[in-house]
Amino acid sequence: MPPTLTLRHTLLYSCTSSGINLINTAVSTWLLYYYAPPPDTGAVQYLSVTAVGILLAIGRVWNAIIDPSIGHWSDRTQSRWGRRTPFLVLGSLMTLGALLFLWTPLTSYPSLLNAFYFLTMTIILYTGMSLVGVPYDGSLPEMAATAVERVRLSMWKNIFGILGVLGGAVIASSVYSRWGAIAMGGAIGIIGVVTVGLTIPVLPKRILPTLDPTGEGEEITSMSFWQSLHATLRNRPFLILCSSTILVQTAYAMLLSNLPYFVALILQEPEAAVGRYQSLVVMAMLAAAPVWNRLSRDYQDRQLLKVSLLGLALTTSLLTVVGWISFLSTGLQAALCLGFLGPFLGGYFILVYAMMGAVVEQDASVTGQRREAFHYSIFSFSAGMGLSFSTLIIPPIFSHYGYTLAQAAGVRMVFLVAGILVVLGAVVFQGYRFTDAPMQR
Repeated sequence: MPPTLTLRHTLLYSCTSSGINLINTAVSTWLLYYYAPPPDTGAVQYLSVTAVGILLAIGRVWNAIIDPSIGHWSDRTQSRWGRRTPFLVLGSLMTLGALLFLWTPLTSYPSLLNAFYFLTMTIILYTGMSLVGVPYDGSLPEMAATAVERVRLSMWKNIFGILGVLGGAVIASSVYSRWGAIAMGGAIGIIGVVTVGLTIPVLPKRILPTLDPTGEGEEITSMSFWQSLHATLRNRPFLILCSSTILVQTAYAMLLSNLPYFVALILQEPEAAVGRYQSLVVMAMLAAAPVWNRLSRDYQDRQLLKVSLLGLALTTSLLTVVGWISFLSTGLQAALCLGFLGPFLGGYFILVYAMMGAVVEQDASVTGQRREAFHYSIFSFSAGMGLSFSTLIIPPIFSHYGYTLAQAAGVRMVFLVAGILVVLGAVVFQGYRFTDAPMQR
């Protein structure tokens, strides 16, 4: 690894983040809506909203469970292409295949056949995404040697991720509304493969040695899976980050899944407008990214993360009352709320991944083990559990409060519950301390 991270390495490395986020955003936004649209819109309903929620939860639990195994496997892999490249190649191709078939249910009505097919395709999709995402995230500490480099690389990774979200908003929404879900799946899958291809040449090929933490420099035996899991679960700052992440990711997934219903039922605008509102959030995230990077030089990352969480909780909750102010149009109210939401959401993603890098490096100095992907896999497990919980929370809210043009209170309630979950995430994060490691600055 070079002593200074070059701009070329930074930009090419960050490309995969755009592909991952494009796919995640498109799937999270449209999958529930495609299979279980509002009953009174005239769209084909392939499964009930409850069935989709349960099946998505099963798929995402599978995704979360396999992440630690993939991370451990990646950390221990030795090949001439490095530890991460083989996983990214296989995973991106598997993801492309799943995205082509995910949107082709076998019957044009709710059926057990559709349910089985849906579960199979989502499991293949999430497996492919894990094979890409876990080793990719695990390579960040390998790319960035210092705290300053980690924040800078995390910022660029997040900027490219935001561009991916923008692609998920603009490209996916446009293709979905014009040519349908299958064309959208193929388009985002191909983009994902291309972005991985751009990153692979700059991934570290050299396998860093596992050193004796006493400082004598002797190589030590790598941990087994269970030893690695035990050591990771004893890392208090890491566990607090993961616990908070479960709550925040649940809220974020609820926000994405609820947006098409919000546009169709509260704003009463066409499906293509979903991309426009998502783009507004993305542009606000992009504009705020350099600000968070600059603030991180003067303030501790954990202080800034608290600010981002509280701001995200407030702005998400405000979406509950969109349309209740008589002197502003409903569309303008939505735009204002989403515009203010963007900077706090972007700040959260920049800061949490930078802090993860610091925690991973501290673990390496204590244990003498290079276990980057394993840590990120547990972190991904937390995010996956959050996504699973979101698919279990939304259907009961819709069923109880309504998600039709005549009764859309359920759509509003989802935003309120999401805001409360972010507040709980901030409360959990209060216990985060990094005093047993060198200062992050």
